[in-house]
Amino acid sequence: MFFCTCSLTDEDFIRYAIAEGKRFQDSFEIIALLKKSYEIYTGLKALRMASYCAFQMAKEYFSLGEIKNAKQYFNYAVSLYRHEGWTTLLWEILGYLRECSRRDGSLKEFVEYSLEMAALPMSSGDSVAYKECGPAGPPSFQKREIIQKEVVGLVAVESGFPSSDVEKNLRITGDSPLHLEIDLVSPLRVVLLASVAFHEQAVKPDMPAKITLSLLSHLPALFEIDALDVQFNQSECNFTIQGSQRTPSAVNATSEDSYRVESAPALVLSTDKWLRLTYDVKSCR
Repeated sequence: MFFCTCSLTDEDFIRYAIAEGKRFQDSFEIIALLKKSYEIYTGLKALRMASYCAFQMAKEYFSLGEIKNAKQYFNYAVSLYRHEGWTTLLWEILGYLRECSRRDGSLKEFVEYSLEMAALPMSSGDSVAYKECGPAGPPSFQKREIIQKEVVGLVAVESGFPSSDVEKNLRITGDSPLHLEIDLVSPLRVVLLASVAFHEQAVKPDMPAKITLSLLSHLPALFEIDALDVQFNQSECNFTIQGSQRTPSAVNATSEDSYRVESAPALVLSTDKWLRLTYDVKSCR
């Protein structure tokens, strides 16, 4: 009698866990086996395998309609995929998170995930090479444009999207405006970059100084801004930039603020092309 011993690879173990669950045709059995694997890999600091298990668990919860549990494990996996820049995996998992936000009516999350997906760098071969695409379908430049247009349809007064495509609970109204923050650690930095540079190393009080505001969009289609507020720690320096083609809009300032309005030829951002605007500011004592 011969005995043969061989060690299972991580991939073999995960496949075995999923196959055992499917053998019983029970999502809860699959989740239990994946959760055990997830806990083991987390304890071993094997973050890639732990994230893979979390992703598989999240998809099972999603299929059961347990959106809260699904989002918990999707969010665990997406942080690693963002950090390591796995765009095809990011496309799939963001598609799931986007759909979770659509179902539970989380407008802010829906817009953030949509913009992040629309700005992902995709090559022409990604849709062919990657078969599991999730709710968003295969990644492509055309699909990124569709997602961007859907977000624009949400924030625009006149939307070309029928109510069946974008639910009414995701609509933006005057009573509930949408605020998105893009800071140094925000995933939305892949969508829009902004920087301000002073032309001089030192700014003297009561003396004019030039600044250049630079904006860069990674969205696939043209992105137009209605108005842009530039704010400093001295409110007297604040000003608003509006495109010369747009009709003047109300400035978001209190009666105590002395906002000035500057014009720009157009506040339209093209894909991966810097828009640079230069203006004068005067620092007060």
